[in-house]
Amino acid sequence: MNLRTSIALLLALLTLPVQAATLGKELTPIGAERAANADGSIPSWSADELSDEDHLQWMADIAAEQPLYRITAENQAQYQALLTPGLQKMFELHPDSFNIPVYQTHRTARQPAWTYEAASKNLQDARISDSGDEVLAAWPGTPFPKPTTPYEVMWNHQTRWKGVFISLHLYESTVYPNMLVDSLETIIETYAHFYQRDRETPELNWRNAYYFSHILGPARLAGGGLLIHESLQPVRKPRQAWIYITGERRMRRTPTMGYDSPLFNSEGIRVADEIDIFNGPLDRYDWELLGKREMLIPYNNQKMRYNRCDDPQALMPFHIAPNAMRFEKHRVWVVEARLKENERHIYKRRTFYIDEDTWSIVLVDIYGKDDNMWRTTMRFSAYYEEMPGMFSALDAYHDLVDGSYFLQCSAGEGTEFYAEPPPDGYFSPATIRKRMKR
Repeated sequence: MNLRTSIALLLALLTLPVQAATLGKELTPIGAERAANADGSIPSWSADELSDEDHLQWMADIAAEQPLYRITAENQAQYQALLTPGLQKMFELHPDSFNIPVYQTHRTARQPAWTYEAASKNLQDARISDSGDEVLAAWPGTPFPKPTTPYEVMWNHQTRWKGVFISLHLYESTVYPNMLVDSLETIIETYAHFYQRDRETPELNWRNAYYFSHILGPARLAGGGLLIHESLQPVRKPRQAWIYITGERRMRRTPTMGYDSPLFNSEGIRVADEIDIFNGPLDRYDWELLGKREMLIPYNNQKMRYNRCDDPQALMPFHIAPNAMRFEKHRVWVVEARLKENERHIYKRRTFYIDEDTWSIVLVDIYGKDDNMWRTTMRFSAYYEEMPGMFSALDAYHDLVDGSYFLQCSAGEGTEFYAEPPPDGYFSPATIRKRMKR
């Protein structure tokens, strides 16, 4: 047995008590370990015991905190067990500028009670295909709160609670090593069809979510749009996508939107299946669940909720300003994806780190065809009381080879969360075309 296999076996064994634990007691309502860790550096989860007012005050108190300590290139060796290889690589490449401020850990994540009830029902009723590539049945909550396979963990990410219907005002910026910044302003609307609260059956049709991105600026790109109907069963029913071309004033079906299709708005730093850190079919990779670990991850980044990605004070060559970041110690699921022999993708291997309290991917290490680390991704999450729940405030995609990075962040103002779904047909190509022509 080699070292890699031994480590994987050990991590898998650490998750066995989770499978025997009771949802809502030893586990949180969506499957995280409720108890604190051994030394108390990760506290127990009790966010469900607070009133909305008390939780809001808690978040304000967190935003006023100062770091417990700061990890630098000089002292990072003593924290190596808590750092992903991608973060370690950032220290290696940028020892004079990159550092990590570490704060007290707060498990602030929570979501509506009705999604907890659905997650509980999913213990009995959720079903996944034999291949793991498709979700066949689930109530509108975490489908696999006690996962046993990497496929279940990755589908928990793709179906995690992000609100019902959201309109996001976003800025997207590509930052080059010479500090040239190329920015876009967009409105993204998304409706989580999976979270239909009044569903009377766990049986699912193929739709997971609707997504529409509308470019506001710069002027040379303004008016363009992308519409996606995302699939829970992408083998039998692949996602559908359309682009709106301003000059033609019509929606055009695009058949190739997925996997490693390039995205023009990130100058190639991010590909199609990296929207929301990871999305879409799982079929081109072999997946392995490596268990759970305690790691330092971006968390409770409340100050980022209203920072624009093109704010010069937040930007530096190679990465954002460390003082803008907040890291905490949390437990994460670790999943590795290796490209199948006969499949094509620009990424040969990826390691995903998924927060146990939200099922959101928070860090990714990405390797190229030469098996060397190529890119690393960080998600800086914050709590949004309007949702309510944890949502990304800023996603940072780093190219470790050429030194550029891509940011997608909330502008704060202009972002709206709605508890009810949009009108029927709101995300149809015909309706989008009419809205864009006005």
